[in-house]
Amino acid sequence: MEVVIIEDEDLAAESLEKLLLKSEHKLTIKKRLESVAQSIEWFKSNSCDLILSDIHLGDGESFEIFETLKITTPIIFTTAFDKYAIQSFQFFAIDYLLKPYDKHKLDKALGKYVDYTATPTADHGQIEHLLAHLKGATDSKTEQERFLVYRGDKLLSITHKEIAYFMAENKSLFLYTTTGESYLYDDTILNLELKLSKKDFFKINRKFIVRHNAIKTIVKYSQNRLKIELEPSPNIKDFIFISSKNVNAFKAWLNK
Repeated sequence: MEVVIIEDEDLAAESLEKLLLKSEHKLTIKKRLESVAQSIEWFKSNSCDLILSDIHLGDGESFEIFETLKITTPIIFTTAFDKYAIQSFQFFAIDYLLKPYDKHKLDKALGKYVDYTATPTADHGQIEHLLAHLKGATDSKTEQERFLVYRGDKLLSITHKEIAYFMAENKSLFLYTTTGESYLYDDTILNLELKLSKKDFFKINRKFIVRHNAIKTIVKYSQNRLKIELEPSPNIKDFIFISSKNVNAFKAWLNK
């Protein structure tokens, strides 16, 4: 099997490479990628049999790679944080290894890939069943209604009704209120999406999750793209576009 490693920490990548080369399974390490941007660029014109990917990278989360390119290559996620387990199975996850892992656990995960290639239809059905189960577990969770932020040394608790939108910018996430105030919020946009009310909030692209009442105007920009204006206006120079893949879902959300 041809394996690609997505890992930005040199020591972690070297350790994984050594474990892979000692594995009982026959494999070749085709490429090591170190960032979201590099991975997206590489996978546009390259492929492999299996991906072993960390989740936290220097320029974002690896979920962005698979969300952007709709990659269907089987993935073994490796991470030091177990909170991403459910989120990882939104993609073509074969297994989820929590760091630190050893040769035995890695070989067991690789064995799942081998089993998958032997009976892809059956295993794909198992993955879909797991996805449905995990999605149901996520949907049944209580939606987050209060958000803790800092104003200097003071702590503020902001209700979901006071929020206009969230904006990701340069590895940080900002919460904007309906009154125009903005606060740094300690989370990621992908993780946050799972906690918010799907009725009230919509992730329009990789940078913005917006609320109904924050949308000031919607303009048809091209055949399959929409441009929106938010109120209060974020402190950015670029236009805000609805991702082409999200246009139909966005229209359906507005029409509910």
